[in-house]
Amino acid sequence: MCDTLWKKINGEIFFAKNSDRSCNEPNLTVFIKGGKRKEESVKCTYISIPQVERVNSVLLVKPSWIWGAEMGINEHGLTIGNEAVFTKSKGKKEKKLLGMDMLRLALERAQTAKQAKEVILELLATYGQGGNCGYDKNFYYDNSFLITDHNQGFIIETAGKDYIVKELNECGNISNRLSTDSQFAKKHTEPIFTHFSGSKERLRLGAEKMHKANNLKDVFNVLRAHTENDDKKLFTKGSVKSVCMHQSLLGDHTTGSMVVHYGKTISIWITGSSAPCLSIFKPVVFGLSVPPVFLSQENSLDYWRKRERLNRAIFSGYIDASSHRRKLHSLEDEFIAKYCDAISNGEDADKLNAICLQCSQKEEEFINEYKDILDTIESGDLKFAGRWKKLSKNL
Repeated sequence: MCDTLWKKINGEIFFAKNSDRSCNEPNLTVFIKGGKRKEESVKCTYISIPQVERVNSVLLVKPSWIWGAEMGINEHGLTIGNEAVFTKSKGKKEKKLLGMDMLRLALERAQTAKQAKEVILELLATYGQGGNCGYDKNFYYDNSFLITDHNQGFIIETAGKDYIVKELNECGNISNRLSTDSQFAKKHTEPIFTHFSGSKERLRLGAEKMHKANNLKDVFNVLRAHTENDDKKLFTKGSVKSVCMHQSLLGDHTTGSMVVHYGKTISIWITGSSAPCLSIFKPVVFGLSVPPVFLSQENSLDYWRKRERLNRAIFSGYIDASSHRRKLHSLEDEFIAKYCDAISNGEDADKLNAICLQCSQKEEEFINEYKDILDTIESGDLKFAGRWKKLSKNL
């Protein structure tokens, strides 16, 4: 369960997405270089399809075990996010393409939002969608997509091989329900899963917050939005109604977050960790392998798990959440000012690369301030508290 949001203001576009998955499902940030491909087919999560002659380089935020991705951007500045939607379509348990596979294939094969829309619709018509999307459970669903480039954005909602497309104007967002066309939704919506996903409330909350957002920090905070203000209840019980989702009996957990700002140039901001309310958005340069971006899935996993242990120490009450937030916001504001000033001043790629490296190093230093408690958790001398003790056994 996730949320993807889009806004166009004064000629600039903001894309924002949370990936909500199982709390124990690592969400990795990896750069994959494109170029010519010699192989005749490409193996996606469950099926193989014909490969194209050349693929684009892509930066993906993806579940560790899936070929595709929850969100990503390619070398042409095309960005896509996808959502689970619950429909009455048949055949979801058949192994076909996952929506996340379609997302990655579109990023690899298209240059513009319009082209990506056509790639996804062609894949849908040719191969259909289906297969288990759950990491530690059986979970089957159809998909919606929010696609954008420098100029325009689209929403695609699907039910089996049926679909509807909407071009975006000023604001738009998708969640875990069919929402862009009332007749399409009435025909295809599966009501029980849709209701208990909490998506009605999240769709409203996200739209309300995004409508008021005027800058990069505002957009980060949209992805941090909760319906519950009490940290104790928030971290121990969770809520499917919050854009920043914490594991609950019914819902999932925000395991990764990404914002793309199309302004004077494109800036990309990624947490590389779960719980954006407790994590710092760092600037990344496309093609540069500086944490939270990695060339190796194994290294990205280590990065994600270290921050996950810290977040669960906060959930368990071993670290004060309010104090932690004050520190992270101060550091994040510093990153925004430094990186955005460099862009405004027309600094070259080397300067932007250096700033990204500095931000990455400062965030790592911030995480290492908690080294003692993280070491005791890693050694097993300190156990996570409450429900997180049980949830973390297989982490």
